[in-house]
Amino acid sequence: MKKFHYILLLSAVLLAVSCDKVSLDERLTYVEPPEVGRAVLIEDFTGQYCVNCPRATEEIERLVEQYGDSVVIAVAIHSGPFSKQKGVPSPLYTEVGDQYFSHWGLSAQPVGLVDRIYDGLPFSFTDWGAGVNYEISFEAPVSFIMNTGYDIETGHAEVEVQTIGLDSLPVSGRLQVWLVEDSIDSFQLMPDGSTTEHYNHMHVFRASVNDMWGDEVHVTHGQVAINRYDIPLDPAWVLEHCSLVTFLYDDSGVKQVAKRKLTN
Repeated sequence: MKKFHYILLLSAVLLAVSCDKVSLDERLTYVEPPEVGRAVLIEDFTGQYCVNCPRATEEIERLVEQYGDSVVIAVAIHSGPFSKQKGVPSPLYTEVGDQYFSHWGLSAQPVGLVDRIYDGLPFSFTDWGAGVNYEISFEAPVSFIMNTGYDIETGHAEVEVQTIGLDSLPVSGRLQVWLVEDSIDSFQLMPDGSTTEHYNHMHVFRASVNDMWGDEVHVTHGQVAINRYDIPLDPAWVLEHCSLVTFLYDDSGVKQVAKRKLTN
């Protein structure tokens, strides 16, 4: 069990051993933080059998280089028809990812959602830059503090997410926490039709920590909502390459997103 010291809180708080959603009536007073920049979530629906998907990956790399990895936060969701061959899922496929693919009514790949704007309208990867540029013009109504610990013996990790209200008006939405993994060495079909056996797959969606659609959160300016979760870790995941992606969204789209390494 690790002890964490919070910048905005009056004292340290121990992480719960099991999933424990703190009542939203239990708020913590905090010192007004500095202005928080807007970050943008790109949900990249991709597949290892998709020959054009490496081009979408290159576009993400370009956007991260342009804006920074704290502003553009991408999640590669291996799903859809190009994540399977003859009905057999690829190594990076997840059932939850495939459910997201179906929910948004997607068909072609590569395709992505940018902050789920326009009712989750899918964007071609060539339009992701315009979506990012549009979204960063808005102020962030919330910010996040994520604190984690993990126990190798039990194979479980713990995360505490603090959602901090920054807007003068009440903010409501659903808090989603995903686990992603970087630097996965696996095959990938390439645009020239060849197969690369050792492609470096980044920000790969591995699991949703708090179910498929997250938990309701409500905060006003000067309030902090706390959610705690227990995460069973797959032995195949490399913990040093894993991160947590946390975002708050509603029907209008994603309000803010943040990413934090699972380990220090």
